[in-house]
Order: sequence, then C-alpha cells, then structure tokens
Amino acid sequence: MAEEIHGANVVIPWCMLSTTLLNGALGFAMVIVVLFVTVDIDAVLASPTGVLGFPFMQIFYDAAGSVRGASAMICIIIIMDICAAIAFLATSSRIVFAFGRDRGLPFWRTMSKVQSGSAIPLYAICVMALVSCTIGLINIGSAIAFNAVISVGVSSLYASYVLTEALLLYHRCTPDSIRHRNQMARTTWHANELVWGPFHVPGVWGILLNALGVGYGVIVFVFSLFPTVVHPDPAHMNWSCLMTGSIMLFAVVYYYAYARKVYTGPVVEVAPY
Repeated sequence: MAEEIHGANVVIPWCMLSTTLLNGALGFAMVIVVLFVTVDIDAVLASPTGVLGFPFMQIFYDAAGSVRGASAMICIIIIMDICAAIAFLATSSRIVFAFGRDRGLPFWRTMSKVQSGSAIPLYAICVMALVSCTIGLINIGSAIAFNAVISVGVSSLYASYVLTEALLLYHRCTPDSIRHRNQMARTTWHANELVWGPFHVPGVWGILLNALGVGYGVIVFVFSLFPTVVHPDPAHMNWSCLMTGSIMLFAVVYYYAYARKVYTGPVVEVAPY
C-alpha cells in the first residue's frame, strides 16, 4: 500500500510510530480500567458469557450495572472488530496482489489482475475473504483444529520481522551496500537498489537497534513454537511448529519446482527518490 501513498518514506514511518504510541497508551488505559472493575475473576469466567469465551461481556455488565449499558459497550467492540476485519482484508488482499504481481505465488496471473472499472484486485480480495470465512467455519467443527490453524500467526509474524531486520542489519554492516540520497545525483538508480530514506537511524546506533530487534525477534519466534505445558495433549499442544514448518516446506518445494523459473524479485514501479 506504500506504493499508493505520496511521500511514503516519511508518512509510513510516522504512521507506524504514532499508531503504536496511541494504541499502546489506549490499550494500557483499557487494561487498567478492566482490572479495576473486575472484582471476582473466577465468577467472571464461570458466568454464562465467560463459559462461552466472552468474559468481557460479564465485566461490562458488572461495571455498567444494566443490560443496556453493557450492550452499548459490547456494540462498540463489535463495530471495532468489523472495522479491523475490513482493514485486515484490505491489507492481506493487497499483499496477495503484490506478491502475485511479483510472480511469487501460485496462480499469480490471476492474483495480480486488477479490475479495469474499479481498479481493485478483486480476485485477491475474494481469495482472502474465502480463506477468512473457511478458517472461521473450522471453529464450528473443532476448536483444536481452529487453534492449530491460527497458531501460525505469531510465529509467521515474527519470522517476517526477523528476516527483514536481519537483511537490513546485513546491509548496514556491509560498506556502501545502501546509498544515501545525496549520492544519487547524476547517477542512475537500478531496480531493487537500496537507498536510505529520510527516516532512519544512522551509524552505530542503527546497527545496535537492528541487532536488538533481531535478537528479540529470534527469542520470541523460538518460544512461540513451544507449548504452554510440559506434557501437552492435543487440546493444549502448540501446533504452530507444525503449521510453520509445513508452510516453509511448501514454499521451498514450490520455489524449486516452479517459482524460481518466473520469480526474479519484487517488481519495482516507483523510484525511491
């Protein structure tokens, strides 16, 4: 989506930092309020809504003291979930479209198509909507299978963080691997050549921050694969190790079987300066 934003090299970092600070502050305040109004945790978990997996509804009811007040607060949560689902669908479908455009996905010709009338990647949106609905339906049949599928979220998220941060750390430690904008005058920029934007931490502090990010990401990634108990049964097993390994195995097999013939790296449509 950064390709569609003017001044993305400044706007995107500021958006990431501001939303992190704002959501972090609001989330911390919400946690304090919930802990303050939750008198008996065991009673909340044993309540009718707590048994169903929605203890916050009982907390809202206890805090508001009325069904109407609790319903109003629950409606706010539902509206936020709907907005978040729309944002997640837009983001995931855009990623599918972009990776399909780069020829890195199966059926990339279809995933990279953009509708002429609406100028949106309709096929990518439909695929991600179908995947989301399918994952949601799994929970109806088996909660264990549902948890096994969604358990890959944390490990894959931090794997993507570690990969990008490790590559950036590698280029930081390699002399002249990333050029500055003032070095680009009267030179030709080549596709996929790295150029520093105006928003970065230079020098040794940047290397230290990158190294800290890589170390933290590796630790979280490794422990995200561990179960929460010593001798887990299927219901308490952390299946992210199986899901992550399966995805990595599929990616490697797909690359050597087909993708290496068509995938040559990201398709660059905009210059960095």
